[in-house]
Amino acid sequence: MKLGKKRSLAAVISAALTITAAGTLPAVPASAARLLLAEFETTNDSFTGRGGASAAWTSDQAYDGECSLFVSDRTSVWQGAQRDASSLLAAGKTYSMSAAVYQESGKDVEMKFSLQYKNASGTTYAEIALLTVPSGKWTVLSNDAYTVPEDASDMQIYMETTESLTDFYLDTVQVEGAPSVIKAGDVNGDLQVNAADAVLLMKYLCAEDVTIEEGADFNQDEKINAVDLSLLKDSILNPTVTQVSGDWDNYQETATGNMLKALQGSLLRVGNTARIRDKIAKAQSGDTVNIGYIGGSITGGGSSTSEAKRFVNLSAQYFKETFGQGNNVGFVNAGVAGTSSVVGNMRVDKDIFSKNCDIIFIEFAVNDQGGDRFQKSYESLVKKCLMQENEPAVILITLCQKSLGTNEDWMLKVGQNYDLPVISGKGAIQGGNLDWDSSYGSGDTIHPGDGGHQLIADCIGYYYRQALRSENANDSYEIPSKEVFGAEYANNKLADISSLQNFNAGSWSKGTDNSAYSGGYTYSKNGNTPMTFTVEGKGILLLFKSNSSGMGAVNVTVNGKTNKVSSNLQWTWGGLDGDVGYYQPESGKLDVSISSADGGTFVLYGIAVVQ
Repeated sequence: MKLGKKRSLAAVISAALTITAAGTLPAVPASAARLLLAEFETTNDSFTGRGGASAAWTSDQAYDGECSLFVSDRTSVWQGAQRDASSLLAAGKTYSMSAAVYQESGKDVEMKFSLQYKNASGTTYAEIALLTVPSGKWTVLSNDAYTVPEDASDMQIYMETTESLTDFYLDTVQVEGAPSVIKAGDVNGDLQVNAADAVLLMKYLCAEDVTIEEGADFNQDEKINAVDLSLLKDSILNPTVTQVSGDWDNYQETATGNMLKALQGSLLRVGNTARIRDKIAKAQSGDTVNIGYIGGSITGGGSSTSEAKRFVNLSAQYFKETFGQGNNVGFVNAGVAGTSSVVGNMRVDKDIFSKNCDIIFIEFAVNDQGGDRFQKSYESLVKKCLMQENEPAVILITLCQKSLGTNEDWMLKVGQNYDLPVISGKGAIQGGNLDWDSSYGSGDTIHPGDGGHQLIADCIGYYYRQALRSENANDSYEIPSKEVFGAEYANNKLADISSLQNFNAGSWSKGTDNSAYSGGYTYSKNGNTPMTFTVEGKGILLLFKSNSSGMGAVNVTVNGKTNKVSSNLQWTWGGLDGDVGYYQPESGKLDVSISSADGGTFVLYGIAVVQ
């Protein structure tokens, strides 16, 4: 059947290539495409709770289909459901937007479809649509011609109320307009490239009265002619989208009830699927595939009763049994208790990259905190993984504490910017209305027990299955140049301290209390002659032992500028931690001096040079 379709399309295009009357036609401006259709049938479609509100997938109500997003726990009118829109909308452009809402407070409620954005004045808010929504009736808020402010950036669309704090349901959120990126071969503007585009382009070349998109100019030479049609034909008949085996479009989930809701609630973003599809196809072909997991104690297996019941082992076993051929799938557990992405960004080379991992899971949402030190380190780690030569698939896991406390809000922004999948522990617990103690926890307020580890593994499996659906297929992935918090520490690598140029240990003794970093140095408290060395780069990061009390600080002086770094930090337990010793935007010669700032204990496990 597929072969017959290909022959038919080839025949059509072959006939079109014989047309000479139309000649070369000018390019045309893009019109409208469907940029977003969030129906909440299988995922949260990248919507999350705004402020303290909860946003969870549900099948209790639906405007179209069987599911919607339930928004609850609102304590302010501005709290609701939101989604990043920076990749959808462009400043100064006009779009058609709509969303269906439902509330059952027993009273009419005024609801507002809104835009949050940044401009020269700071964070600003704008109204897209405003409507009174009756109780017990689905109502559509819409604006057929909303123009984004000329100076808008960092945009979020969200649904809120003006006075009521009632819970509400959200469904069928649509955005239509000219795409910010024109896809080569997308002739009809539906953001896909298929036979329909070839047929429409043929009609256009035959001088029929049809409207086409700029994507018709396949080779981007500002002309639309038979060459573009030929290239389009080749891309359709010889697709570059990675082919994976299995009928995943019709796969029936075995989980039911609250557990199915938990899986659906966990997948905040499917993200670009080009890399994960490629790695799955690689495993299916029999090639070796290694899966790497980097994170804190939860990744390490904290509070599971055995290695076999850790989410790392369980999810790797699922991948091996589902996609592997024999023993061609391996995994690496690089979870280290008490560590954050600050440490992960420095140790990922040794713990993950050296094992040639094709798929990398990053889990630091419980151990990280807010602020530049963590946010820039996390984004740097994500970008560093994406930049590897073997182009690994990168998946973000954002777990939570019993209180549902998590750093998911700002980590999700990184996932959105880099178009990555985000698997949420909070989303799973809320979506499935799960009890922490009986369904997830281990007895403390942080670590999952065996049930929690199984749930995380099941959520990972659910992500794989959704990524393989045809509707989620992508043919390529490019690392965006835009950054959220900053990824200036992505190009760092731990150095052998004693081999640094012009190295002098001063009042530091070689050796540490950690066998994995025995090449480090400990301040000897015998005088205060600084450690000195010279490097070429933009800066240095320090990897050190940290605790909440009893630790020392050092003065890091580079090219005459001094920065104090303390190893006496909150929320640490005598393990690995790190901080920026020095950074400058341009690479150059760095004359470095490290000396004690207070005479206290300072254990320097490593120095990473930022290139």
